[in-house]
Amino acid sequence: MIYLWCSAGDSGPYQAPIDVYIEKGKKTDKRMQYWIRPASLTTSAKRDEIAELFDKFNSIPFDDRINRRATIDHIRRGYLEDFLRESNSSLVEDLNTSSLEELLVAEEVANETDTDLNIRNIGVLMFTERPDKLILGAQIDLVKFNTKEAEASDDFIEKTFTGPIWKQVRNALDYIKTNVIEEKVVKIQNQAEAERYYNYPYNALEEALVNAVFHKSYQEPEPVEIRIYVDSIQIINYPGLAKWINMEKFVAGKVKARKYRNRRIGELFKEIDLSEKQGTGIPKILRELKKNGSPDPEFEMDEDRTYLITIIHIRDGFQSKIKMSDKMSDKMSDKEKMFYSLLLQVFDSADFVTTKIMAEFTGMAESTTRRYLTKFCNMKVIKSDGKNKGTKYYLL
Repeated sequence: MIYLWCSAGDSGPYQAPIDVYIEKGKKTDKRMQYWIRPASLTTSAKRDEIAELFDKFNSIPFDDRINRRATIDHIRRGYLEDFLRESNSSLVEDLNTSSLEELLVAEEVANETDTDLNIRNIGVLMFTERPDKLILGAQIDLVKFNTKEAEASDDFIEKTFTGPIWKQVRNALDYIKTNVIEEKVVKIQNQAEAERYYNYPYNALEEALVNAVFHKSYQEPEPVEIRIYVDSIQIINYPGLAKWINMEKFVAGKVKARKYRNRRIGELFKEIDLSEKQGTGIPKILRELKKNGSPDPEFEMDEDRTYLITIIHIRDGFQSKIKMSDKMSDKMSDKEKMFYSLLLQVFDSADFVTTKIMAEFTGMAESTTRRYLTKFCNMKVIKSDGKNKGTKYYLL
């Protein structure tokens, strides 16, 4: 006797041939049929039973399905304990007495069977060291362009954030907070408090990135992308909005219906205050940008809605504030770096500089400032217009 064992799947229901036996000289019935096993016998499914099968499979979102490749060995208990403590879960009281299996089942990220423990996709995404190894594309890719030429230039920095998706979000935001976000303080005449604003408001970027990770389809292998240009930040996730979402209402932050692609991610993100899961993402982005004095965001999709790009533009007053790239830094002495920093300060309030302006601002000799300005022209950081003492320098 031959036994066939087929592993379960979550993309069903599945069909099998009506006749699997082959007898010599006899034709087999190759038609396909849905089968069920209500008791000890396997029978063909009736129309209402087939409809019930489809309802069953369609009602389970991808993040709540079993990952057939994952085992308990992929789970890192440290990540799970960190999450439980941060979310103030009642399970914290059981950490010293409960096994990893018991904690996973209690958190509803794994299913206990008679013979094994089945890890759900949400368990893989939240508590494994490399979820991208088990679910392709479960990572965040970041590229930071240091010049206006962007993709046409080779002056950029690339980073990939892996680990549990909630830590990916926080690590990517920490990088942006440290390396991209800048604050400007402007003293207002006859006013005690100075005006403070940022090139990009952190809360708006946080919400945009959380939305991308939350709403991405983890059945597609493309990662969430962050592309940082000198005048904007773009966050890309695949696919785009569901067909039922009205784009105009979405842009205005007025989408009322809330049908989530990844229900469990939203639930667990909410527990650690990464998501409110109430359709408030876009209104919060709009509110934070307005409060900072930033332009409205842009949302871009193709006709088939295979992707969504969220574009956050830099606030006015920061366009000239281009940070020094690693390649630029390698070509400069410490004094030149200091001069470059002072040069950017002048460009914050002026369209151009001259050797005399920079000499007065830095306290250096005009011959020194002219030498530095010439070097930055050769490095294509600034450009010159005019000759001799009347030369004006503009930031590229």
